Amino acid sequence: MGGGKGGGSTTTVQKADPWEGQQPYLKDVFEEAKKLYENGGMAPDYYPGQTVADQSQWTQNALQMQADRAQNGSSLIDNASEAMNGITTGQALAGNQGLNALNELSQEDNPYTDELFNRANSQVQASLEGNFNRAGRYGSGAHEAASADAANNLAGDMYSSLWDKRADAAAQAGQLYNTGIGQQVVAAQTGQNLANQAYTDAAALGEAGAALDDYNQQKINADIDRYNYTQNQALQALQNYNNLIQGSYGGTTTSTGQQGSGSTLGNVLGGALTGGGLGYGIASGSALGGPVGAGIGALAGGLLGLF
Repeated sequence: MGGGKGGGSTTTVQKADPWEGQQPYLKDVFEEAKKLYENGGMAPDYYPGQTVADQSQWTQNALQMQADRAQNGSSLIDNASEAMNGITTGQALAGNQGLNALNELSQEDNPYTDELFNRANSQVQASLEGNFNRAGRYGSGAHEAASADAANNLAGDMYSSLWDKRADAAAQAGQLYNTGIGQQVVAAQTGQNLANQAYTDAAALGEAGAALDDYNQQKINADIDRYNYTQNQALQALQNYNNLIQGSYGGTTTSTGQQGSGSTLGNVLGGALTGGGLGYGIASGSALGGPVGAGIGALAGGLLGLF
């Protein structure tokens, strides 16, 4: 019996194409993508208009107000500084005529006081002289003592009262001085607050301008978004369309292969078995009978298996 033939290699190729009903739509996507690329649709233009809003007039005015105030200062601040300087140097109340008059009264004697005393003393002495003259004791020691006592009492009453008034005048001058100083300090502080009001007004105007600037910027941003949407509209539509036609809808798989040959004995046995089956079926209705036909078919099949 001859040896068997050597076995051969097996090669299998599988090819999976998209579903044939899906293929035309995929081709449309690729063709449209190519057109977009050639026409620049995949690289949209930059927004050609203004992208940053101009400052509103309110914002510009507010900035100018702050700059002017910072560079030019304020007359209120200057006046407040001068007032505080006058207080620290003692010149703040130098021109107060009422205060100066009180100061003079507190420091100088009243030129009419002596005249008033002399007149009052003359009246007192005349009364005493009349009394002592009627008593026959005019010029006596008692008369002289009474005259001196009367003059002293009158002087004490008048000059002590005048001293009290001078002291009161000095106290009033001091109070007015302190009051005036306090008022100037308050005025200086008020001047500072009033001067700062310029910054407050500028800040309020700046807030209004900022709100208007933000609104104008929002309008520009809306125009940019609308422009960008239009620029990308065709590409986005193509992407949406491509997403809809994607997916696994089935396909076609083709396999091809080469089967290696077996041994001669195996081929003969396989052919004999196959031939026997065929012979039995063919001869079953003939005069040869089933078994006989099967034998004939096995012989024929074995002979075929040699080739």
